[in-house]
Amino acid sequence: MSDEILRYTDLAAAIRLAKSAGMSAREIARALTRGMTYLDALKFAKHAATLLDVKVSEFMRLRKNE
Repeated sequence: MSDEILRYTDLAAAIRLAKSAGMSAREIARALTRGMTYLDALKFAKHAATLLDVKVSEFMRLRKNE
């Protein structure tokens, strides 16, 4: 998927769709930030975390492979 497509994706709609499909917050965070560097993911988390009803620090913890 190219970056241009992601740039114009409605993040709120994507998260709603993922939740309605039964994905957990961990799965959503990992899917949304797959392939991103830590700094890029941190910038992204500032927007996505509020939509997932978690703090930015929690979002960053969820995206880790543990």
